[in-house]
Amino acid sequence: MRRFIQACCWSVERLPQAGESVAATDIASELGGKGFNVAVAASRLGAPVSAIIALGEDTAADAALRMLQQHAIAPIYAYRLSSRSGHGAGLIAIDGPNMVSVYLGPNRLLTAEHVAAAAGTIQSATLVYAQFETACTAIECAFVLARQAGRKTVLNPSPWQIIPQSLLSQTSILIMNQSEAAQLFAWSAESLVQAPEVTIAALKQVLSQFYQTWFGELLVVTLGAMGSVAMTQAGEWVVSPAFAVTAVDTLGAGDAFAAGLCVSLMRGDALPQALQFANACGAIVAQQPGVLDALPDSAQVATFFSQCSPILPV
Repeated sequence: MRRFIQACCWSVERLPQAGESVAATDIASELGGKGFNVAVAASRLGAPVSAIIALGEDTAADAALRMLQQHAIAPIYAYRLSSRSGHGAGLIAIDGPNMVSVYLGPNRLLTAEHVAAAAGTIQSATLVYAQFETACTAIECAFVLARQAGRKTVLNPSPWQIIPQSLLSQTSILIMNQSEAAQLFAWSAESLVQAPEVTIAALKQVLSQFYQTWFGELLVVTLGAMGSVAMTQAGEWVVSPAFAVTAVDTLGAGDAFAAGLCVSLMRGDALPQALQFANACGAIVAQQPGVLDALPDSAQVATFFSQCSPILPV
């Protein structure tokens, strides 16, 4: 389930306060969207990828389709559902933090009927990935089809909204960042700025509690400079520290992480190795401006591992 957004990003010295204007030092425009980024990233990492995508009747959509075709993503179930494709605006501070606003446009018009047309492809996939840039009814249709065929489903609940129980029950793997985890587990804002060991200990407790009412296989939470953590239904708890890199632009790092995790799990890697591989993918993207050009292939990840094996303790 791929969302496409024409992204425009402004580089700023610092993120503005409410009501404040700040001067930009640079501007960039590129194809994007979380699902689009994940599709391209997974393909570059060597995975066979198919896509269901909603587009507008515009040149941005034409460019998006060309990009997917260039990465051998097939089949592509493309639906042009409005005059304009989705667009996004991002502000990126010099030290990495960002703010993003998104116009989803045709992405919200994708229906279960559109998804059902791809039933054969969905049910032959190893993993089916989706995020909340598409209507929940369409995602749920894809996940039901996948689970009927014994396939794993992966949900990134971003942009955040409450996850319907009917969708959650069809989700095998949840991937969240720290902010989304705070929403899901009803954490206070203060919980996001605690010492790493306190945050990680609290996460272990709430993830254990969440499994009392959720019967999925794997919960993963990304923690930025603290790395990532994961817990399985069986109780396996993994903490994967971050790599020591200087973040230039964190937009797209989460998408690279998600793609890396999915590809690694598809290959049959153990959970600790999959998290480390995903962390590396995210770190590579965070060191560079932009997203698509920064998404690594497997050779680049291998080079990164050879050069950046020391990792920060958590």
